[in-house]
Amino acid sequence: MPKARDRDEVARIEAELEAARPFLALAKEISADVARVAADSGASAELLDEAIAAIPQRERGAVARAAFDRLAPQEQWAVIERVFGDEEIRAALADERTARLDDLRRTEARRRLARVAQAERRLDVCEVPVGEVVTLGLFREGDVGAAIGRRPRSTAAARRVVLRRVEGPGTFAVVEDVFNPDGGYFVTAEYDRATWESERLSAHALVRPGSGSASGFEPVLYAGGRIDVARDSEVGEGHLHLGYAMVASEDLFAGGGTK
Repeated sequence: MPKARDRDEVARIEAELEAARPFLALAKEISADVARVAADSGASAELLDEAIAAIPQRERGAVARAAFDRLAPQEQWAVIERVFGDEEIRAALADERTARLDDLRRTEARRRLARVAQAERRLDVCEVPVGEVVTLGLFREGDVGAAIGRRPRSTAAARRVVLRRVEGPGTFAVVEDVFNPDGGYFVTAEYDRATWESERLSAHALVRPGSGSASGFEPVLYAGGRIDVARDSEVGEGHLHLGYAMVASEDLFAGGGTK
């Protein structure tokens, strides 16, 4: 059996190899560049000098990038604030900061939407921000109660409709409309492929999902409620009920039942 000192030495060598791993590709690239220029019979001495002279700068950049990537986000920003003063870098960082803030705002808007939907068991589709994608899982009336709040575990959806919010009151563009999306729906005469095809929404069509009644159409989806769709001035009465509604990864009705 190897001695403890030998095991320590092996561990040290493995650690050094692991630390050097990010730079192996760089070393191969540098070697290939120099070899390519040196092998070119038409290459001048100046080109070879340039290839060799570029090595330290490229190596420093790669080493700095590898080290920077290993830092925690707050440490990365601290390094940037200490080291960089160039206006172009500041502008790039400002753009990055803006992008991250926009992402945080979208995430928080989704969570607010989910909190309201979960509390009220309804989704006012006019409150969905423009640009967001909404996924609706539709079930037969007898199946929908068991499906609410179980996404993505529920596989018995008869239909999945994906919509992207666009400008206009409660208006969405159709992304896709899929029959039996998870393969777990037990097809019956009550709702089969022919029925789905009769009410299928064409890709890119502009629609307003909601709930129709004798008193009119409202742009609101209810957990477990029937889904109707308005196109132009016509309202199509749906055959299926809403089992789940998702905005990005937020399940708007998670953890509750019908109301």
